[in-house]
Amino acid sequence: MIRLHMIFDPLCGWCYAASPLLRKVQAHFSEQLSLVFHPGLLFAQANIIPASYREHIIAADQHIATLSGVHFGPAYLQKIRTATELSYNSVPASIAVMSVVDATGSTCLQMLEKIQHAHYVDAADVSDVKVLTRLAQEIGLEEQAFKEDYACAESALQAQARQARQLLDKVAARGFPTFVLETAGQYVRLNHSVAYQDSGSFFAEIERAGDLNLSTAT
Repeated sequence: MIRLHMIFDPLCGWCYAASPLLRKVQAHFSEQLSLVFHPGLLFAQANIIPASYREHIIAADQHIATLSGVHFGPAYLQKIRTATELSYNSVPASIAVMSVVDATGSTCLQMLEKIQHAHYVDAADVSDVKVLTRLAQEIGLEEQAFKEDYACAESALQAQARQARQLLDKVAARGFPTFVLETAGQYVRLNHSVAYQDSGSFFAEIERAGDLNLSTAT
């Protein structure tokens, strides 16, 4: 099995746009590929977003929506425009994703999708552990078990973030998301810039880098 690494952030709009692509990757490659998530920590602590920057966020999100087709809900847009204090902190949501690590990455992706929908559609506060616990329960996780796994993941997060930066350095990349294919001990950075509109080209790139023999039909 080859591994597709993703350096991500739950509050990154482009990572939100990439989630449907990852679903297609999973379906296309099935058991030949596993997903590995690395927390990039775009907002490594609580950051107050000034009012002067909010229209830039909305414009960027509109561009992402046009290019990828992902939906930014009215409640989210209203919150960006009118919230008295708008604060972004990637840490709690990143911990939540990393607390549900499994062999194939499927549960991580499911949790990430839940968090992204809560943030970008429902305008929920995904820095609130109570919100994250509810989302974990919605994907079938038991509350107490999630809380215990969350505490373990919290203690490991900074080391994982350092590993994410090391992987970015290894493939001479920056920004989120970054996709890196690991096969036979080699790490190859993938170009996903066209994949939001043409998933077949991304599949073909994975096949070439991983020396796989699969159809690239979408």
